[in-house]
Amino acid sequence: MPDDDSRDLEPPARAAESPNNEHTTDGRRAWVELSGFQRDCLEAVARRARDGYPCYASGIARTLERRYPTVSRARVKPSLRILADRDFITSRDGFADHVPAYRLTDTGRALLIQRAERLATLCDLGREPTA
Repeated sequence: MPDDDSRDLEPPARAAESPNNEHTTDGRRAWVELSGFQRDCLEAVARRARDGYPCYASGIARTLERRYPTVSRARVKPSLRILADRDFITSRDGFADHVPAYRLTDTGRALLIQRAERLATLCDLGREPTA
């Protein structure tokens, strides 16, 4: 008797694959569907834009080096593509008209704001201290 207990189940999806392109208004679901690295890439785009730095893949990789010491553009680019496919960022021609520059979309900004608000609520930030 074979020792195969797969029962015709589908194998789990790879973490680097993009979930279906159904746009959702539920920020929690959208946030959870991203991998941790994709979330960090989204935050890096927002941080670089806030600080006035260009948002090229190489710069985003440099921003992520604090958390991921061996990160490279080769690892960043697929995540940026997934974020663009999900409409959290957009790319446009940048340096020398062949290197894409990224920026947050309104959807991406709203997702980060929703996440920040949930964390602030969780940590009781914004409430007056009780005596």
